[in-house]
Amino acid sequence: MNEKKWQGIGASPGSAAGPVWRLPSLEQAGVQLSEPTGPLDSSEQLGRLQQAIVNTDQALAQYEEQVRSEQGEELAQIFAAHRLLLSDPAFTGEMELRIKERQLPAEKAARQVADEAIAMLSSLNDPYFRERIVDIQDVAHQLIQHLGAKNQNNEQFPASGQWIVVAEELTPAQTISLPKERVLAFIVRKGGKTSHAAILARTYGIPAVVGLNSGWNELSAAVGMKLDGTAGWVQALSAEELNHVQDKTKSQDHDPKQDTELEASRFDVILAANIGNPADRTLVKRFKASGVGLYRTEFLFMGETLPSEEEQVAAYEAVIRECAPHTTVIRTLDIGGDKKAPALHLPVESNPFLGVRALRLCFRDPELFGTQLRAIWRASAAGPVAVMFPMISNLEELRKAKEYLAAAKETVLQQGYTVGELQVGMMIEVPAAAWLAGKLAFEVDFFSIGTNDLIQYTLAVDRENHEVAELYQPYHPAVLGMIAQVTKAAQAAGIWTGICGEAGGDTLLAPFFMALGIDELSMSPGLLPHMRQKLAGLDQAQLEQSKLVERILDCATAAEILAILQVYDEGGHEYANKGS
Repeated sequence: MNEKKWQGIGASPGSAAGPVWRLPSLEQAGVQLSEPTGPLDSSEQLGRLQQAIVNTDQALAQYEEQVRSEQGEELAQIFAAHRLLLSDPAFTGEMELRIKERQLPAEKAARQVADEAIAMLSSLNDPYFRERIVDIQDVAHQLIQHLGAKNQNNEQFPASGQWIVVAEELTPAQTISLPKERVLAFIVRKGGKTSHAAILARTYGIPAVVGLNSGWNELSAAVGMKLDGTAGWVQALSAEELNHVQDKTKSQDHDPKQDTELEASRFDVILAANIGNPADRTLVKRFKASGVGLYRTEFLFMGETLPSEEEQVAAYEAVIRECAPHTTVIRTLDIGGDKKAPALHLPVESNPFLGVRALRLCFRDPELFGTQLRAIWRASAAGPVAVMFPMISNLEELRKAKEYLAAAKETVLQQGYTVGELQVGMMIEVPAAAWLAGKLAFEVDFFSIGTNDLIQYTLAVDRENHEVAELYQPYHPAVLGMIAQVTKAAQAAGIWTGICGEAGGDTLLAPFFMALGIDELSMSPGLLPHMRQKLAGLDQAQLEQSKLVERILDCATAAEILAILQVYDEGGHEYANKGS
């Protein structure tokens, strides 16, 4: 067996093994610009650029609609944002200006402006903007193609078979255009967990490993690969090993992504979905989620104007009705200086993740907060619903939020509206809240552990900064120790506990969560089949017998914890590897 492995970033969970197909890079795939052979007609070049913009917009609109119908509104916004670039004065407007003033061919003007935008974003010390470089490249590439640039390498995805796609970069348009039912996995040199391609891979349930700069030339020369999209490693297969994998695959002919009917009957755990828009309720049904464990409401507040109470009621009711009789957990506005929300006039902060965000912002604008809470109360008449408050760090904040909630209910009742039952919960995502869990638990009906921020704040690691990506460890003993402490406090108070961060969909952590007695796991809808399959291979009695929780909490490093959890990844439990 070839033991050569490369470590990257696990961007989408699941494992795969199979033959490799190399996706041509954008530079290889179609940026050969032709020079004009005669005098340049600026009017003609402007016309060509404008027609290319129209054609590119039509293509992006098709991608947007495809993703909206398959995966929901939130992911469709990726392509909506790409379309906005086509009307940006600083992007296509600057291209037109260079054609007029510098007498440039349309292709050259487009290339120049795109390259300068990419260089500018590359110079910024901001992971979010660096991630958007690939968006600029994607739109510019399509624009230049529609200008008629000749392809240098027009290699197409194989007509048959299932393949692991290996790429320098993976753009949203490339991800969507591939036949995803025949893509085993993605291996990408650049990018991180927050890249649009990684988000799409998770949503479609395709394993992915990204951020593999080290040893790329050796890695990408392999004829076959195996990978683990959870642990983030890839391994080359020899021709003999590849043949063995393909023969085994043919004999099994099984796709875990089709296991949507599989139930985790051994565990009394709710498998719910994280969504970010009413249109995403189609994904809740498609992947058979038992309700919504995290309904992000930020989409309503990202535009030029604030949503009315009526608009919010409609957005919440649509999901609540669709999910009934299961519960919809609505998170109040969780937004801050790190997000672009023109209508909120957010302050410019040097460290927005520690600044005016979430409840802190709501407390500064009582009418903003009150309008949302009144809308949630009115929508509660449509079916089972819960509200949870984000980024609470002390008891005073929680009690203050509950006072706002009670006042909103009184107003709604006075206005003659009917309200339903409303569970009240809070997110545990600040270490101070985890420390105070034993006292906070008696103030709420449930805890929802937001692992993304809990890891970030506990380990002092910016989760969007790839320079310190190796320090962002979901398996860190301090993180899992806090989760255990919070769960124990909730159980002592008689309330339920859910996980709604990315760790909620991490199948490696599933045995630990089940042994702890976590009541709900909420995740991206596309991860639900993988989680069902993993839970079906676990047994509560065996987890207790192996004293998994005690052993995990006794570990001093993330590596020790991973070594224990990875044993459970083979066949469901430890005993599968011990011959007993």
